Amino acid sequence: MLILLAIAAALAAEPSPPALVDQIPPTYPASELASGRSSAVLLELDVRADGTVADARIAESGGEAFDAAAIQAALSFRFTPATDERGQAVPVTILYRTVFEPDLAPPVVLQGRVRAAGTREVLSGYRLLLERGERTVVALTDGEGSFELAGLEPGTWTLSVAEAGWRLDPVTVTVVEGQRVDVDVRPVLSAPWEAREDGVSEEIVVEGRAAAPEVTERLLSQEEARYLPGTNGDIVRVVQNLPGVARPPLNIGQLIIRGTAPEDSAYYLDGARIPSVFHFAGFSTVLAGDSIAEIAFLPGNYGVRYGRTLGGVVDLRVDDALPERNRGYVSVDLFQSAAFVEQRWDDVSLQVSGRRSYADVFLNPVLAGVSDSTIRVPRYFDLQAHMTSRTAHGRFDALLLASDDRFSVVGQDADEVEQTTIGLSDTFQKLRLRSVEQLGGGPWRNEASLIAGPERRNFEFDGGVAYEEPFTVGLREELLRSPSGRWGLGWRLGVDAELGRYRYDYAIPLYGAPERADTFRLAPAAYLEPTIDLGAVQVVPGVRVDGLLLGTGYGATAIDPRLATRLELGATALKASAGGYSQFGTVRQLVEQPDLGPARSWQVSAGVEQRIGPDLSAELVGYHAWLDDLVSGREDAFRFFSGPPPIGPLDTDPYANDGTGRVAGLEALVRYADERTAAWVSATFSRSTRVDRPGEERALFEYDQPVVLTALASRELPRRWRIGIRARYGSGNPYTPVVNRTYDLDQQAYRPVYGELDGARLPAFWSLDTRVDKDWVFRSWTLTAYVDVQNTTNNANVEVMSWNTDYSEEDPVTSIPAVPVFGLRGEW
Repeated sequence: MLILLAIAAALAAEPSPPALVDQIPPTYPASELASGRSSAVLLELDVRADGTVADARIAESGGEAFDAAAIQAALSFRFTPATDERGQAVPVTILYRTVFEPDLAPPVVLQGRVRAAGTREVLSGYRLLLERGERTVVALTDGEGSFELAGLEPGTWTLSVAEAGWRLDPVTVTVVEGQRVDVDVRPVLSAPWEAREDGVSEEIVVEGRAAAPEVTERLLSQEEARYLPGTNGDIVRVVQNLPGVARPPLNIGQLIIRGTAPEDSAYYLDGARIPSVFHFAGFSTVLAGDSIAEIAFLPGNYGVRYGRTLGGVVDLRVDDALPERNRGYVSVDLFQSAAFVEQRWDDVSLQVSGRRSYADVFLNPVLAGVSDSTIRVPRYFDLQAHMTSRTAHGRFDALLLASDDRFSVVGQDADEVEQTTIGLSDTFQKLRLRSVEQLGGGPWRNEASLIAGPERRNFEFDGGVAYEEPFTVGLREELLRSPSGRWGLGWRLGVDAELGRYRYDYAIPLYGAPERADTFRLAPAAYLEPTIDLGAVQVVPGVRVDGLLLGTGYGATAIDPRLATRLELGATALKASAGGYSQFGTVRQLVEQPDLGPARSWQVSAGVEQRIGPDLSAELVGYHAWLDDLVSGREDAFRFFSGPPPIGPLDTDPYANDGTGRVAGLEALVRYADERTAAWVSATFSRSTRVDRPGEERALFEYDQPVVLTALASRELPRRWRIGIRARYGSGNPYTPVVNRTYDLDQQAYRPVYGELDGARLPAFWSLDTRVDKDWVFRSWTLTAYVDVQNTTNNANVEVMSWNTDYSEEDPVTSIPAVPVFGLRGEW
């Protein structure tokens, strides 16, 4: 009977709405006090089955400030649960109207601001919890990270953060009637992978852009580079881990791209050419990493914007966006110290940064007592100042960059006066101006840039001096229009020019009679590249015309047609490209041999990209290049060091366009990136050969490395730890072996008898690098300590082949042992 009565009662029950049983009055917005106006906001509230409010939305606005205050108050409401026909508590959505009357507004008793610990980044739209007994009140921060609460009961409250991924030790707040309490809240980002996307995060980000016509354009961001092992956090050194890049000897600062020499590739700063990107020995880049938004690495078959080179292109793209906050850092490690400061004033921002190696300060006094000839530890520094301004239709930025590298061996003369016996320096200063404007608010964009400044490379030896001293001005004007709609036509057309004075003087007695020149150089170019967008298919034909004029009367032109296509098939993209590339000889070569024409390369490549879920991607590219009219000869002439000295018989004949070459390869890249992990595996399989003179046998190129494999990963752990590991394997470079020796009675020295040109190969290279980072977050700054260990296994890799004094045995130069690089970085 009782059961039947209960069933009847349940059937007779009617649904009941929630009833408000606990609330705090809404806080009247401080920004509206002067107006003294009333307002009403209609809210749509999602009420849970337990009577708490899950979410609040605006149904009818009463004004932006009133809306925010109404939502904040509603999130603290508590209702009796709503019930259904069976009397069970259920979640519901209801309408609730909040009325604001200035005369009835209770005074604010608690206010504050929320900023991420270790930075000055304000946290907007974040929820705070204030708890007192069973009472819970929600505070919501505005766009400035500030919050206000009125109507809190006097007493002790506990303040905490109600956001995933953030940690805040409980803060005790005492509310006193008639008084206003001000708090400064600094939560710690303890688990970035759990935080909302709009939160502050130090996560690794692999950045991408809209599909580019280039078959292979690989982008790297500074965030991605900072924690990768074996690179000391240097963004350009990360490029050496990508497919298509061979490993340079002794890990020096060179990029050997797709079977070409380092001098056949070019470095750019936002499309403006710069002489170098590395300091001595490749320890670091000449530009502060935090100034760089991304690096574009194009190993070949790039568009008509780039020219005058047969190899690859590395374009440093400076961050010209106005920063959201002022920031800075100071870092110190085993080799160098650096500082970076960025400040914003409305629509203008300024970055100032600098770096200096300091091993010379400590080691030179020690080395001075070793012998009469003392090696001076290499010293380098760089300085940058970067100003960005927002204009009516775009932006303008100016960058001043200076780099200075020096190395010397110092001896003493008969009077014990120090004299430089060997000296090498490389310096440059550049001013770059750039303007990017949307023309008339329409589809066309104009980019204009200028870069200018002196350069000097200097070498002292055996009482002689050699130098190269160009002063170059680079200009570029480019018009861009992206394809509009699903079917459209886009355009890229522009002109660029390099002009200036070029002086050189090679007066080293060991190399014979001096060579010198002082001449004017002008290298103009024009290019046109339409983009035909056919929906899933994109076709990009283009042509580039280059010229070169010297004050000596030399003149030459080169016309390079290019074509790229891309087919999008969902998560799969197919790409192919073919085109011509030209590279003029150096000023020194053209002065000595004015009949030289440009060296040429015809390149073809095809590839496929595959997205495998949101975090994983794969890429496979095959390529082939035919090189013709390469400059051969004068291997006995002085040249500035760009790699290991040539081994074997030297070609001493005059310069001529007699060389040819063939390069073919396959590149694979698999990348994984999520909130905590960045990892990739890259593989390059290639073959590069040369014929220097007609009739000679085809030989391996001196930088040929058939197999290069790299695997690396970096992962963020709890409590702000991060670990990383990198494994590398690479084929050794070819070299010309010594098969016998003779004794020169006149010189009383042994002379080598060489075998087949590049007929032997160095042993394979293998290395394991590791890195560990740890962050400590303080109230307004963050301290990071790290150790980056290169060649952790202490493997003695053969880098360059050498011989003992009588050429009876090989005496190879091996790689440096395991080097742990300790560093500290404080940022705010």
